[in-house]
Amino acid sequence: MKKILVVNDSKFESYILKDLLIQLGYDVEITNEYSAIYEINKYSPDIVIANLIMKETSGDLLIKKIKDMKKDTKCLLSSCNNLNIEDFRYNKVDGIIKTPVKLDDLNIILKSFFTVNDRVDFLFCPFCGGKIGEQLYAFCPYCGNKLKNEKVGINI
Repeated sequence: MKKILVVNDSKFESYILKDLLIQLGYDVEITNEYSAIYEINKYSPDIVIANLIMKETSGDLLIKKIKDMKKDTKCLLSSCNNLNIEDFRYNKVDGIIKTPVKLDDLNIILKSFFTVNDRVDFLFCPFCGGKIGEQLYAFCPYCGNKLKNEKVGINI
């Protein structure tokens, strides 16, 4: 299961985003700006979602620190403002999430950060029967169960 760390000084925003991410089948932890580096080392997330404006730092500066430590961790900046990714490339930001975000939009954004080898192709979830269609998922968007590619016999 892919792990995501949400870094935000607003507990309310953190819990809303955590709930959405759990619905999409991710393992999620939340933290604030003060414990972020500790949690990254402890939790080893695949993706970090950092809020742009926090009490004593900004998400893009925090992302730069994270990327200097763990360059393979994907880091997304979240904000209710309209942001341009090009304005944050120097701080190694991989993507932008405009909040509030809809579940489907969040799913599309996050799926773009995993390679095709991390996903499998099903029309229906073998666990809950939910219609997946022609999109590629590593986890069922309805029940969150890990999917298995029967064609090649690989668990992800």
